Amino acid sequence: MTSKPRILVTYIESGFGHIMSAQAIADGLKAKYGTQMDIVESEIMRDDNDETLIKFEKFLTNQTKATNKYWHYGDLIFAVMNLGRRQFMNLVHHVFFRKAVNSAVEAFRLREPDVIISTHYFVTFCAMEYKRRYAKEHDVTVISYNPDNNVHVWWDRRCDVFITNNGRASTEAIRKRKFDYSHVRQVYFTVRKCIRQFDMTKQQCRDKYGIAQDKFCIMIADGGYALSKSKKYCKYLLKHIKQPLTILFLAGKNQALYDEFCQIAQTAPSNITLIPLRFTEKIYELYCACDLFVTKAGPNSILDSLFVGTPVMVDYCPHPIERATCKLFVKDYGCGVTAFHRRTATKLINSYISDPSLLDPCRKAIAEHIDKTVDGGEQIADIVYEQVKHKFETETTQANNK
Repeated sequence: MTSKPRILVTYIESGFGHIMSAQAIADGLKAKYGTQMDIVESEIMRDDNDETLIKFEKFLTNQTKATNKYWHYGDLIFAVMNLGRRQFMNLVHHVFFRKAVNSAVEAFRLREPDVIISTHYFVTFCAMEYKRRYAKEHDVTVISYNPDNNVHVWWDRRCDVFITNNGRASTEAIRKRKFDYSHVRQVYFTVRKCIRQFDMTKQQCRDKYGIAQDKFCIMIADGGYALSKSKKYCKYLLKHIKQPLTILFLAGKNQALYDEFCQIAQTAPSNITLIPLRFTEKIYELYCACDLFVTKAGPNSILDSLFVGTPVMVDYCPHPIERATCKLFVKDYGCGVTAFHRRTATKLINSYISDPSLLDPCRKAIAEHIDKTVDGGEQIADIVYEQVKHKFETETTQANNK
């Protein structure tokens, strides 16, 4: 290892939560150790224009889309994963996904990092394969941050450090997934620096985007792909809400859906203002503009909304990861409600329009459980620093003893 350790922060798209978490970690590293470490950020599946990796990332993305679009598809996938456990994961990746694994290993070899930081199980698996094959030539420390609120079976427990963001996930990692307890760390939730430092008021956000100040406002979303319940929920609300309401409809990167709702907005009922939205990096400003965020239980989307003080209504949990998210933030913390049927959502939203104070308990819970002064990204940066410092001191001692 050189005097300035090379830290590789990896980005991979399989849903957008893994990307947002990696960005938060990079923010923390730069803020605390930017002059002491060589921090390299890489879209590891794309930067080398390797066709195999590009196709495999698209495959992962399509699987994520399918869990949102097809009822119980996610449950089926996780049932198969749990049935086969890690042995099945090893078989699949060494046989069926062998080319993708080899290409990822080569991407690491070209960069020669001292530390690989991963927010996705596949990157962690490939990082451990790189370490297994090339440790003699260039040893590396593999640090995994799990952005989810539980720990699924395919996370590679061989990694040097495995980081979770809540106590239940830490317990699951050790007791159920059999991680070495000495390798498991727990930090606070990670959000991007721009969200942590965000200080606009609801009124200011509404002014910025031309949203009426005197109407109850909700956002309806299904993550970046908008393939779940958002379309049906929005159309149902347009028919059945008779009180004044502003609906921000997030079509994300789904251009066809955006175009469709631009047409619908022109004929929306007079009591409802419908505003379709594309994907935007500053979506948190629009969360803040709302009184309620209606969404599936995507961990990062919910976390971003809570960090700007907006309660959530969870309408769908397509697989165990999102059920864990709903349990943590809605059931345990009380930062929102569930409405898995459109009629339930309509009834609740009507009641909130009539009496917005009904959401005060959720806002109070957010204030109690969401602490913007604690930075999970910087806590991870401290863990990285501890690892490279220990490694550097060990290598120096060994060199002096020769």
